[in-house]
Amino acid sequence: MTDQSNVAYGVAGVKKYYSIGDTITSMGDPADGFYILLTGKIGVYKKDFTVAEVNTRGTIFGELGCILGIPRTATLQAVEPTSVLFVRMTVNELVEKHPEFAKKLLVDLADRLTRTTESWWAVSGEPVPQ
Repeated sequence: MTDQSNVAYGVAGVKKYYSIGDTITSMGDPADGFYILLTGKIGVYKKDFTVAEVNTRGTIFGELGCILGIPRTATLQAVEPTSVLFVRMTVNELVEKHPEFAKKLLVDLADRLTRTTESWWAVSGEPVPQ
């Protein structure tokens, strides 16, 4: 893995490169920053269960621990050669210095929550309440 300075969405961070199978961060690690996917694919795992795969360029991930001030809630691994921008910033700095990016993050989180809720309802076999 090598590091190189970079910027995405007007937010500065460190560009990091991972090979297939490299662990980016592990469940329980301190959440001292978040990531923006530049290239590749990330697997999101809780124990031996695949929670999700992140493969869309520009996706923000690993942000929950930073926002909530809790350890990482999942392990992140490179599924293919991957590059990310690692951003070390508090939620207060994010909102104060990068309000447009904070808005994008908020919308992305709401979208993810909606998709997760709909998936749970689909598994339950009951109609989604309107």
